[in-house]
Amino acid sequence: MNNQTKFSIRGSIHKAVAAIRKGLNIRSQISVAELAKRIGLPVVYPQHKPANFTGYLWPDEPHFIAVNSDLPAHEQSLFIARQIAFCAQQKRSNSLVLDQPWKWAMLDAAPEELREKICRMDEESRAHCIMLIHANRDEFRAYIKADYRRFYGGGFSPNVVAFHLFKLRVEIGLVKYLRKFLMAEQPTA
Repeated sequence: MNNQTKFSIRGSIHKAVAAIRKGLNIRSQISVAELAKRIGLPVVYPQHKPANFTGYLWPDEPHFIAVNSDLPAHEQSLFIARQIAFCAQQKRSNSLVLDQPWKWAMLDAAPEELREKICRMDEESRAHCIMLIHANRDEFRAYIKADYRRFYGGGFSPNVVAFHLFKLRVEIGLVKYLRKFLMAEQPTA
């Protein structure tokens, strides 16, 4: 029998990343619920709720996030992260997806269907980043295990949104140019 250990690239990378993470103490010290409280959205767990209740964001003063306490911890954190992301988007703060003034201008000029699609992708990207930074390890693992597409989908959102907004920017620019060109060709009477 051969008792020598085999070299594994994956194993050595895992050890290196774990050592870096431990050395730098990268994990955030506050949870997703504490983050919501710090930005002015305290989390409330209502007593009497219907069976299909996930939660809601109370729009009037005082603002708060109501969450179903019967949900698993990762679903509660994800719901809170989505509400934080929604509020940040409504305040028009930059994210990985919408990070430049021309993107915000194109979002305002976009058709309703495209605007909703881009806003949903931006909210999911923001929520994914919040979960990545502030969720504890068990919550984040359960969040990824619930749907593996979340892990890969969040990384492509900035590229997909930039493509759609750039395409819209070209279309709007082309329409403006053609209008100027056609108006210049009109004979004056």
